[in-house]
Amino acid sequence: MRSTLQRDEHAVSAAVATVLLFGGVLSIIAMMMVSMIPVIEELEGSIERHDMSSQMSLLAHQTSALSETGMPGDSTEIELIPVDGTLNWDMMQSSMWYSATWADETSFRVQGALDYDDAFSIRHPESMNTAVCIDDLRLGPANPYIFTIPEWVESVSMTASPGLALPLGPIDIDIWNQSTKISEVELMVDGMFTLDTSSSGEIAIHSSHQLHLLISTGVGGTALMQANDPSPIDSTGTSWSLPLPSGTNQIHVVSEVANQITITNQTSTSYYALPSNQNRVGVTFSHQLTLDATEVVHVTTSSPSRLILQTTLDTDVGQIAWPSVDGQYLGHSFIAPSLEGEVVFTNPGQNSVTVTWRGGGVSVAPNQSMVFDWPPADINGAPMLDANGDLFVSWRAHTNGSGMQVVPADDTGALSGKDHSFHVDGISASQIHLARAGTSAEWNMTGSTIANGTLFDEQTQSTLDINQGTSQMELEAGHALRLYHLRGQDGLMQIHHDGAQRCLSIGVQASGWITTQLPWESMGGRSQVDLKNAWKSGTHPASMQITLIGVEGASTHANLGTVWGFHLSRLSYQFSSSIVGMEVAYVGGAVVTNHPEFESYIVVPPSDRGGPGPRFAATIPSLHPTQNSVSGAGSMNLDIELVDRSSLASATAFEVRRGWSNPYGVAIADASADGLESSEDWTIYPGRIDLLTDYVGWVPDPSYATSEAVWHTNGEPIQFTLQMAALNAHMTEAIS
Repeated sequence: MRSTLQRDEHAVSAAVATVLLFGGVLSIIAMMMVSMIPVIEELEGSIERHDMSSQMSLLAHQTSALSETGMPGDSTEIELIPVDGTLNWDMMQSSMWYSATWADETSFRVQGALDYDDAFSIRHPESMNTAVCIDDLRLGPANPYIFTIPEWVESVSMTASPGLALPLGPIDIDIWNQSTKISEVELMVDGMFTLDTSSSGEIAIHSSHQLHLLISTGVGGTALMQANDPSPIDSTGTSWSLPLPSGTNQIHVVSEVANQITITNQTSTSYYALPSNQNRVGVTFSHQLTLDATEVVHVTTSSPSRLILQTTLDTDVGQIAWPSVDGQYLGHSFIAPSLEGEVVFTNPGQNSVTVTWRGGGVSVAPNQSMVFDWPPADINGAPMLDANGDLFVSWRAHTNGSGMQVVPADDTGALSGKDHSFHVDGISASQIHLARAGTSAEWNMTGSTIANGTLFDEQTQSTLDINQGTSQMELEAGHALRLYHLRGQDGLMQIHHDGAQRCLSIGVQASGWITTQLPWESMGGRSQVDLKNAWKSGTHPASMQITLIGVEGASTHANLGTVWGFHLSRLSYQFSSSIVGMEVAYVGGAVVTNHPEFESYIVVPPSDRGGPGPRFAATIPSLHPTQNSVSGAGSMNLDIELVDRSSLASATAFEVRRGWSNPYGVAIADASADGLESSEDWTIYPGRIDLLTDYVGWVPDPSYATSEAVWHTNGEPIQFTLQMAALNAHMTEAIS
């Protein structure tokens, strides 16, 4: 049978063409989808960026207002509603710093201080860099101030340091004996607490707030008190909070010019101290207070001053080390107190030093001390001392009396260092107490007393008997030591927390960077958990203040400049667009983002109050999450509370700088220079700050890709004010 089937070539071709066309259409659609997905994702990322940028901008505005105008205890609340990303805290990649110099035509820069290792570099090419001192600022809600109390202390009195405003309270204080907590105390605002430690051995006091803390033995004695707001230039101040015992106490105020002194306890009374019209004589004021019970007394002055507290008027009790006009203890010019007693001049150098005052003077041999009856006759006020070299000055009641004082370091001229020398005379038994100001200390003592020892791990302090005569203490290995001279059975002294004033000698002048040690443990390469534990225990600084000591004019130990470095917590909203790793973040008052494609952009710049004229003011919002804050992708409530606002500086500076960590440092420096592009001088001479005369404001440092900016005022001194606002952020999941 013949088949009736026939092959239609045209139909086959049409069918094949239809299939191929359909496949081509699908391929085109697939390619279009592949090319459009990144666009869609980028559009989604753009929506997320803009949405969270507006929310973060509101957060920045409210936080800035709370930081600048709020009082401790004030709070603000904001709800953050993510689109599709997550909210997280980053505590290891956000830092910033301010620097200020106190001498004309000088600069001070710091590099690597906030990198979590144990080294950093400084740069000050104009003169000799004598030493550097670092203070742990203890910023963060989980980082208490730690005070180690020696075992020979009999009584400890404490009150809160008010800063710019007293905390809402109460202040949490824990008392530790080694690793055991023995008691808890809630110190009320403007309150005072006295602890009997005569039978407690060595203890540690952990406080959630900065304290003024006095240690005493026997009937007490004389102490130089640190002001609530010490000047970074010379450590003078205008306000003090004094935790006074019951009985008769005396305050002695020393200033260079006329002074109005206001004393506030139950009532507020003002007194006036006027100059005596004698040449080279300062102004002094003494006042006795008789109290029926322990009490906090507040003292304010109209002029920068120093204050001495005497808790006993026994003429055989009391001694203090006295700072120079430059703020450090080793100096060539002093405004001495006029208290009855003796002044001891100590010359740690290799050449004789002549010190003179109105109507008198003495010559002090190298490596020797000289005692002189004080005050000199026919002087009404505070004698001004002038020396042709560096020396130490201390005051004491009598040769055979009791007292307690710090022994400043020979190499740094400050409270700690590697080399110390001291002279012991009289018949009172003497001891030297050593406190470690770093991670370890191997020391050797020569002279009239020969001894050696090591402080490391849990052993942070030691006390030894010393003989009459001159002895030298040298650190063989380690960072630095603090020394206290204990004389007799009575004494009084204000002590600082363990992370304060760790000083290291430099002794180098160079045009480039000078590398030095950071006297804490290195945390480089460690996890965030390890870092938080190190901040809490004080083995690594939780933000810091760095003071450069160097040569200025005739002084070899002047405070040349100060850097305030802050570890800041970054609240980051993390999302994905066409690529992963995008974020919008709030840190230090600024809102930043790396969208699109990791290009840093500043949504909201950090706030400051610059000008008009040569003025600059800023408040650092030091925002940190509480321990029980949460993170995640849901809607979050953020409750921000102002814990404390304190003044870091209010003085005349000659150069102010600001720097930020990467990846946003360069972008913030560039964004801060708003309006610089309209300057004709900068257009003609780009990078020449010295030729810039038609612009006032931030200028990026001319070096390549810098994250620093300089506040430019056409060479005029800057009225510089810097404050720090400690903020606790408690983030919880929003309840719908």
